[in-house]
Amino acid sequence: MAWLLGDKALALLIGLGVQGLIARHLGPVGSGHFAYAAALLQVGLGLSLVCAGVALLPRFCRMQAAFPGAIANIFALRFLASLIAMAAMMLFCGAMVGDPQRRQVSMILLLAVPLIEPFYVIATYWLSRNHNRPTVVARSCGLVLRAITVVVCVYLGAPVWAIAGAWVLESAVNASLQAYQARKAFPNRRFARFVRWSRMARYFSFGIRFVSALWLSQLFLRLDRLVLANWMEPLEFGLYAAPMQLVEVWTQVAYLVGTSIGTAYLYRQMRERTAVNAFLTAVAAMTAIGLVGLLGAWLLGPTVLRAVYGAGFDRSAPYLLAGAGFATLLFADQAIDMLITGLDLPRLLAAKWLIAVVVAVAVFFAGFPRFGAFVGPIGMSCGVVAGWLGLLVPLARSVNGGRDAASTP
Repeated sequence: MAWLLGDKALALLIGLGVQGLIARHLGPVGSGHFAYAAALLQVGLGLSLVCAGVALLPRFCRMQAAFPGAIANIFALRFLASLIAMAAMMLFCGAMVGDPQRRQVSMILLLAVPLIEPFYVIATYWLSRNHNRPTVVARSCGLVLRAITVVVCVYLGAPVWAIAGAWVLESAVNASLQAYQARKAFPNRRFARFVRWSRMARYFSFGIRFVSALWLSQLFLRLDRLVLANWMEPLEFGLYAAPMQLVEVWTQVAYLVGTSIGTAYLYRQMRERTAVNAFLTAVAAMTAIGLVGLLGAWLLGPTVLRAVYGAGFDRSAPYLLAGAGFATLLFADQAIDMLITGLDLPRLLAAKWLIAVVVAVAVFFAGFPRFGAFVGPIGMSCGVVAGWLGLLVPLARSVNGGRDAASTP
């Protein structure tokens, strides 16, 4: 966990620096284009999740051998899915994104999809072994190179497309290092010879059960920016999108910490039939971490925004505080997602995120005339809570059913 938290701390610092540099160089409108493009990139990555780490991790934790074949076939499957997802999002950009510069930045960032998503299977393997250093080293090298590239581009006055290319370069370096580490971990193993359509089909049939939930979750996390970008003036949207990017980086901490807790604690407790106590402990721990972020946004938000983005983003501080409040709910939600995944209930997970998306969109439409951009975190918070309420009864039945089954001789 220390490695993962260190990785996310570095990502946060570099992300702040890069976003601030872009905002100071291009202004709120230009930084808004990058925020929108980053949201589309994450949606494209979500569309590639036909056999995602969240579904694989409990299975990898139980596996003791056969990893080269598993990694090779899942990688091939996810690579094909990432190419399809990239093409679909490119078509979306060409048809739906009217601003030429926003469209150009989005399409360039989308080129990183096949360089990012397939290689997460290697990171999932290391995570299942509680050995996260290789993944952190690869990511950190890519992050540092991205930061250097952006600094050079801004200093030289390079065009916007060159700045966007820094994300593709970062992904290429990360992918190369992850591939090298996988070959080093399994010497004298040629991964390509393990690839079989039959094995890919088995992993596909396993992973596809979770895909609708993962798609919906990835869409939900960027829903506010994808919707509000079409309703707000570019300047105002840039002022809103900048702090929400910081909130998104903070919510990634929830995923990393939650995954670590699931691997090292929750899944083990579930095998020992103490899932309820473990779940409540995980909820309390995740909520406490989320509240730390909310406190930081309240005390230091305006200072951080001014230091990173400049005085032109002073009006973004209330958005940051509202977003941090929403993020606290997402931290608690990670424990719920871990429990549902550990119980192998993909339909329940999909239902939760579908409810969240529908409720959030409904609140956006109903509340935007009154609340303006604040409807973003308000709608997202309502969506998360509605998802919890929607699965409360079926999840309780599943937990009690599993406990009753375990106690039957």
